[in-house]
Amino acid sequence: MDHQAPPFRYDARLVNEIERRWQDRWDREGTFHAPNPVGDLADGFARETARPKFYLLDFFPYPSGIGLHVGHPLGYIGTDVLGRYLRMTGHHVLHPFGFDTFGLPAEQYAIDTGQHPAVTVRQNAAVMRRQLRRLGLAHDRRREILTSDPSYYRWTQWIFLRIFGSWYDPQAARARPVSELIAQFAAGERRTPDGRAWADLTAVDQRDVIDSYRLAYLAEVVVNWCPGLGTVLADEEVTAEGRSAVGNYPVYRRPLRQWMLRITAFAERLLAGLDGVDWPEHVKRLQRNWIGPSGGPYHLKDWLFSRQRYWGEPFPIVYDETGRPVALPEEMLPVTLPEVTDFRPVPQDDASDPVPALARAPGWADVTLDLGDGPKRYRRELNVMPQWAGSSWYYLRYLDPFNESALVDAEVERYWMPPGGVDLYVGGVEHAVLHLLYARFWHKVLYDYGIAGTPEPFGRLYNQGYILADAFTDARGRYVPAAEVTGPPDRWTHDGQPVRRRAGKMGKSLKNGISPDEIYDAYGADTLRLYEMAMGPLDGDRPWHTDDIVGMHRFLQRLWRLIIDESTGETRATVAQPSDTAPPLLDADTARLLHRTIAAVREDFAALRFNTAIARLITLTAHASRLPGVPRALAEPLVLMVAPLAPHVAEELWQRLGHASTLAYEPFPQPDPALAAEDTTTLPVLLDGKVRFTIEVPPGASQDEITELLAGHPGYPADEVARLIIVPGKIVSIVLR
Repeated sequence: MDHQAPPFRYDARLVNEIERRWQDRWDREGTFHAPNPVGDLADGFARETARPKFYLLDFFPYPSGIGLHVGHPLGYIGTDVLGRYLRMTGHHVLHPFGFDTFGLPAEQYAIDTGQHPAVTVRQNAAVMRRQLRRLGLAHDRRREILTSDPSYYRWTQWIFLRIFGSWYDPQAARARPVSELIAQFAAGERRTPDGRAWADLTAVDQRDVIDSYRLAYLAEVVVNWCPGLGTVLADEEVTAEGRSAVGNYPVYRRPLRQWMLRITAFAERLLAGLDGVDWPEHVKRLQRNWIGPSGGPYHLKDWLFSRQRYWGEPFPIVYDETGRPVALPEEMLPVTLPEVTDFRPVPQDDASDPVPALARAPGWADVTLDLGDGPKRYRRELNVMPQWAGSSWYYLRYLDPFNESALVDAEVERYWMPPGGVDLYVGGVEHAVLHLLYARFWHKVLYDYGIAGTPEPFGRLYNQGYILADAFTDARGRYVPAAEVTGPPDRWTHDGQPVRRRAGKMGKSLKNGISPDEIYDAYGADTLRLYEMAMGPLDGDRPWHTDDIVGMHRFLQRLWRLIIDESTGETRATVAQPSDTAPPLLDADTARLLHRTIAAVREDFAALRFNTAIARLITLTAHASRLPGVPRALAEPLVLMVAPLAPHVAEELWQRLGHASTLAYEPFPQPDPALAAEDTTTLPVLLDGKVRFTIEVPPGASQDEITELLAGHPGYPADEVARLIIVPGKIVSIVLR
């Protein structure tokens, strides 16, 4: 007997061919390019003028050396589904992406591999870029950013100079140029600290007074000094045991002269601004508690801004013969990192004075410059900025990434940011305080200068959950690679030794990551997208079970078979209509279910309830498969509703239904209010006595109909059911083995 699969079956071979072809076409045609009103990216803006804008943003990722695991893209898939839905509902969507490539993790990875960080971060970004492209994410890739690119960190240095050149005026409640402060002292409008007239102070004394007001200033503070890493660490980079989170080195508290940013001056504004943003209440509470209820520094301290490592933004600062800081002129930016072959930290003990890595760069520390009064010798600042610097303003550079004369064009910023900043910002709750607080601080400085047009950077914030996976520890308590563990039913073992199973967030530290490449090859990206969205609410944690992914693949196979003949590849005859002007009407039950589904799916997509939208689409597809044929009036809206979730197969089916252009901007189906009005019955589904999910069934659905709908739900544990009890119209109870 010949068991060879039909040539046009939706299997791994065909799936990968379809997905790569559509990814290539989207890139070739610039399908997801979002034009600006003016500037380098303005081509095509005329067709967008009538569409409301939507700025959709993911938290800035760090490109890991080992690439993605399937837990990473959960939020990225969610934003992509929403972005695709918004395009189909008439929005002009900006969805950019980039990489946070400076910082200690990148430097440590480079040290471990013996390669320069500039090489490793680009290699790592390339791996991640390839994996995300295969996921079908609809990013405007022209706008990609790497924070370690000199064309980007030139503007990070520019912002630092603006902060260094500012003081905070409590009367005006905003940042102002220090030139205005100097003018106040010179005019006698403000008293000097010791009461002397401004003119009676020496030039050096005047500089010291002004420096004490700056938003960026030098101070001797007690810091977390880590000799093993050769750098100061932020509090969040130190474990509760007093060791470095990276490398587990001892950390010592000691005084050190460092750059500080005066974020405490903005405490009241940072508190007040939380009242005007649509953020989760627990995140607002965390920020309020960190700042302090009255705006004072309970947890909030001025931002320690110096690091002694190599891989970071150089400061645009030099020191003159008096030892005081001098800002470099903007035309000298960027100050680029010197090329070095040995970027390891300088070996030191806990008692030695920290030596920044840049001190070893030959010929770099001392420089002759003409800063307006002839060539003079200066000493460079040898510290670099922390990793938070580049991620504090990247959302603005996405708007205008090729602009060489301004951080962002004013007209471009005014188009994308108002009224409330980024329309939706999605990421993990681990950045609820520090990154968001630092970005808000920088944004308010830029707002005070008219560079940013909104008082807050992120109008709406959404925290996605995490994907959990089994992790295993050996007798010493160390994690072992989960993929190498065998068992049960007898016991879990690794290399023949017993190990202990525990649940945890999927990730590198627990050695339980699963590469998305494995899923792409076996099932395709659309199946992975559907599975991750169907596992539960986007803001909740969910356990990963590779075996369950086949349920989503079978759903897509059923959808494919509705429209495509697996033997010939032809569109099924029942789909084609004799006349586009007079398509046959759907039967009453099908029409009601279709329009109820359209109405519910629109609500679900808008509210990021993707798991319930998938359940409704599964129900509709199951119903369609029982019809003698699927008319175009059902096939086309079904394909369009699936498109945000599984865009590759939807594009392929749309084309095979006779449409030459992409469906990315096709209008999303609209429900007929009269047909959508009838309610379905919601049945709770109990697993061993506990409600685990619900299913929507038609009123009066029989036990057989309920059983079929239940079998298509991603939460149904088909292989573990010992007994199934259905009370139509009431409840479904499953007893597990």
